[in-house]
Amino acid sequence: MEESLVYAGAHPAANFVPPRASILQYPVDSLTIEEAVRWIGEHAQSQPLQQIAVLNANKLWLAEHDPRLAELICQAELVIPEWAVVWGCRMLGSPLRAHVGGIMLLKALLPWLNRNHMPVFFLGAKAEVLDKLAEKLKQDYPGLQHAGARSGYFSAEEEAAVVEEINASRAQLLLVAMGSPRQEFFIARNRRKLRVGVAIGVGGSFDVLAGIKKDAPAWTRHGFEWLYRLAQDPRNLWKRYAITNSWFVAKVVGERIARREPKN
Repeated sequence: MEESLVYAGAHPAANFVPPRASILQYPVDSLTIEEAVRWIGEHAQSQPLQQIAVLNANKLWLAEHDPRLAELICQAELVIPEWAVVWGCRMLGSPLRAHVGGIMLLKALLPWLNRNHMPVFFLGAKAEVLDKLAEKLKQDYPGLQHAGARSGYFSAEEEAAVVEEINASRAQLLLVAMGSPRQEFFIARNRRKLRVGVAIGVGGSFDVLAGIKKDAPAWTRHGFEWLYRLAQDPRNLWKRYAITNSWFVAKVVGERIARREPKN
């Protein structure tokens, strides 16, 4: 009942604000998956749009090489941590409450959306994936309001029309599955034009939710998800994980050593 009241328009005396930590000079919020779902519910009718960024080793590596992404992460209203970031914060003495992660958050969010009937727009992936996703969601979550869907394969010239399509759907939550950092840049670039309350980039989650790809099993949730994904697609992922994981571990260990060195 409490969740329904929040979404229905009852405005609590104070919205939930998670404590914020820092990892390699980037912000990250310390919260549970349940609290992340609550945050989305509380901001569903917000204007301007509230952007959620998902932070992992790869995103941090990309941000170090792209100032636009670095700025985006720092300006996001909510920054949720995947396991590598949870590990890094613990190593640096700022433990986070939980590993949230994009697909984990979505799986927790879907039952909430089903109960609360929040209209959702799905942007990204191929048209056939979106068709399978819509069919699967209708079967598993009949109360979910599927406001609309659009393939992520569109040109820069079509972007304004895509934004108008999202706005016309009256969705209050936008899920963007176009890969990083393209999905984050789309949200940030159009955040003053989009009339949704909350938007989040969810990577390849549509393929998983549609049943096309398998999600990592529960036993991998403590730092081994990347190994499972690598086994699924070694040709495309080995270089990414070899570079970004090594870079991230070196950065965290280097900062930990630097903090322990005596200051003159």
